[in-house]
Amino acid sequence: MMNADGVFIGQVCHIEGAEEGGERFNSSMTNEDRRAVSNVMLMCYEHHQVTNDVDRFTVEILRGYKRDHESRFSRPDRAILERLTDWTRLDEPTQVQNLKRLNRVVPANLNEEELRGSAQLVNSLVTRLRVVPVDVRRFVGAVASRMYLMRKTNVVRSRILEDDEILASDLKGAFRVGDAAIFQRAQELSAYSLGGITEMYIGEMEHPAVFLRRIEGWPFWLELAEFCEKAPETMDAFTVDLDFGRLDE
Repeated sequence: MMNADGVFIGQVCHIEGAEEGGERFNSSMTNEDRRAVSNVMLMCYEHHQVTNDVDRFTVEILRGYKRDHESRFSRPDRAILERLTDWTRLDEPTQVQNLKRLNRVVPANLNEEELRGSAQLVNSLVTRLRVVPVDVRRFVGAVASRMYLMRKTNVVRSRILEDDEILASDLKGAFRVGDAAIFQRAQELSAYSLGGITEMYIGEMEHPAVFLRRIEGWPFWLELAEFCEKAPETMDAFTVDLDFGRLDE
């Protein structure tokens, strides 16, 4: 909650408005209820403003965000940082059953048989992700989200039967990291068969790009990023918590 200059940028966001006229104001609550810890979240200014969209960010959705975040960072097994522990063994992924929520939010008009086949592919990926370090998984999610945001520009290339690519220079600028960090993460993607480094032509020039591997031709990561945008859900729910059951109904 600090910027690059060390300035604290956290703001207190009320899930149900602090005053009449505020977003999601609940007249049946007392003032004590409104300022209770259970009704507030700490956010940066940008995300605080985004949540003013009450149709998209309902009370239920914000309480879910708060619950997920507090659960993730209050776990005693994650707090004992000094111990040499294989943290991947502590993650208990939730696999998918039917993918019906994904199919509704990102319409693909799949029938029951096709949904079952797609669910098997996702569960195979989830099994592999469980042993992948969380920092690598989070990078996959960040790249997928950036790809989805920039999908209509020349920095992203997404073609049928080919892996999805984005210019490394775009990631460098968007994530505010150096070339070495981008290439190190890309090498880790390659090591876990999740993606890697390639070359992308812009005009007649080749430029380094990061790619995310598709699942048998299915641009799953791009669809997941679209799902997170529209549902809405946080990408961390999938890449950090491995809670892929959220794709079901």
